[in-house]
Amino acid sequence: MGGLSKKAFQITTIAGQEKLPYLFVDSGALLFKQNTIRSGMQEQETTTAKGIAGAMQAMNSRAVGIAAQDLAGGIDLLKEIRDNQKLNWLSMNLVDSEKREPVFTPFVNTRVGSTQIAILGLTDEQAARKNDPGYIILPWQEVLPEVLAGIDHKADMVILLSSYPEEVNMEIARTLLGIDLILESGHSATNLPPHKAANTMLTKVAGRGKYVGMMRINWTDPGHWGENCSDRIRTEQNHLDRINWQIGRIEKRARKNEVSTDERYTQLLTERKQSEQKIVDMEKAAEETTEEPCSFTNRFIALKSSMPEDREVQAIIDQTTLEVNKLNRKRVRTGSRQQHSALSTLAGWQQCRQCHPKQTAFWQTTDHAKAWQTLADANQQFNEDCLLCHVTLPYYDAARVRSEKLLLQLPQSLYNVGCESCHGPAAAHSKQPEAVETIFPNEDTCKGCHTPDHDDNFIFADKVQKVRCPKG
Repeated sequence: MGGLSKKAFQITTIAGQEKLPYLFVDSGALLFKQNTIRSGMQEQETTTAKGIAGAMQAMNSRAVGIAAQDLAGGIDLLKEIRDNQKLNWLSMNLVDSEKREPVFTPFVNTRVGSTQIAILGLTDEQAARKNDPGYIILPWQEVLPEVLAGIDHKADMVILLSSYPEEVNMEIARTLLGIDLILESGHSATNLPPHKAANTMLTKVAGRGKYVGMMRINWTDPGHWGENCSDRIRTEQNHLDRINWQIGRIEKRARKNEVSTDERYTQLLTERKQSEQKIVDMEKAAEETTEEPCSFTNRFIALKSSMPEDREVQAIIDQTTLEVNKLNRKRVRTGSRQQHSALSTLAGWQQCRQCHPKQTAFWQTTDHAKAWQTLADANQQFNEDCLLCHVTLPYYDAARVRSEKLLLQLPQSLYNVGCESCHGPAAAHSKQPEAVETIFPNEDTCKGCHTPDHDDNFIFADKVQKVRCPKG
């Protein structure tokens, strides 16, 4: 958040080259992908959650809201993260079921530049867990008005971190005065550009870390959103210029006796007169007022894998993924191997080689044939979140793969992205090649793994040329 003039500042996740002070916050849905932890994955997902929290703290996050996904690991995990990693969880309506007191800090006051800001946290009631009777989530109507009244006149600006869906946040904005900005936690994969309800601005960044949202806000003494008068005058002047250009074009092309009967020409003359009057009125209003309304610019920055990494944050990520890999290595050693029906349908690339030596030899020159080794080189060969797209398995049925724990049961013949990753299970085909055909892969086949999260530069027509087997 950067001091400019009249208490101007920037709300952003990235401090720009201008060296402006900034405020970095997150509305929640941060620690886990789902509202519950997958069976048998408690230790791995908890380790990952702690790594995420550590990265947020390293990025100087001032506050984080609490959503249903953050409660998947239980209240005690959030308390542990708060105490050990000093991450500031906010929720005014997540309360102890007996004392009816907030479990975490309801709000924080902070100064950014010369601006005093109150940041509030609000948790959607859908986040309540039936199997955890230690807390309840109160409706926002019971707590938010009282909290707002308590901070009234103590802050220049009020920001609400909310995990409620958009329609509820719109209701909050229209019902209560005093909230200047509502930042929603990601309920979908799409960004929500800033838009106003009453005098509250609402916005949302897409979930699961695909984007960073950056608002640069010029917050002035009036404390209400609006347009800068000079910007409005400039916009209307541009509109007037276009009208004059159209009028001049008609006058140049039409005969003098035809212009007076041209309906479009007459309409443009009326529009010009109206536009000129608007400019006069706005200039007069600008002279009479000394107050400049608050304004902003907004950007959604796609977090592509090609972007440079922050060294401190990258070190936390590397350490976390290493710990996750160790946990899964231990599960492999202590678990019992079972034969699964899904694995019995797969032949392995060595079997394919018997009838397709030319194609197999080509495959061995591609990156697909080294996919498992890239994980091993990074000590991630036991990380199930990565492994699914680096081995030969029905990646399109990820739920079954995980439920049957297939990733940690694989024989070495199914390491790497083999023939059957693209052409489907081939055990039956290898026994009766003429009777049982394999599938022909298409773009959707590739996009099962080459998602924007994993490959932000995937162009099917280009990439398929690198892995397409020779004919014959």
